[in-house]
Amino acid sequence: MECADKTTRKVWVGEAQHQEPGSDAVHLQGREVKRLGADDRSKLFYKSHPDCLRSGDVVLVETLNSMSTDKTSTFVGLTIAMDRRGLHSNFTVRNVEMKVGVEMKYMLYSPLVKSVRIMKRGEGFRRAKLFYLRDNPGRAFRLEGLIKMDKAAQVKVAKA
Repeated sequence: MECADKTTRKVWVGEAQHQEPGSDAVHLQGREVKRLGADDRSKLFYKSHPDCLRSGDVVLVETLNSMSTDKTSTFVGLTIAMDRRGLHSNFTVRNVEMKVGVEMKYMLYSPLVKSVRIMKRGEGFRRAKLFYLRDNPGRAFRLEGLIKMDKAAQVKVAKA
């Protein structure tokens, strides 16, 4: 069934959104996740995987500035929230830059996300959502040393 509006052409797949698991819509979504997660990005969100991303982990996210250029930008921060929703999985990363809190929300399967690396595992966090760190960050956002160590390790690998 197509929409009558000619400016936006949407094709609806019946009532597939409301069917039981195992339906065609769920099967198509699983196939898309496999295709988009070809670079092992989807393993970050499997709860049973030993290297999965958890709240409290310090991550380095490298994103493309636009699809037409190869310029990238990086953001290092603490993972404060995760939403596992199949193709719409996302995670929120927070850091304090020059005494100002900065939060970035990334879609896991976005084509603009180039890579996601776990730099340090979170220790001592027992909640799924760490929104309380917005009010009292404490020691959680002292990440300057991690960035320097990561750059030194990359230089060593490049020389070897």
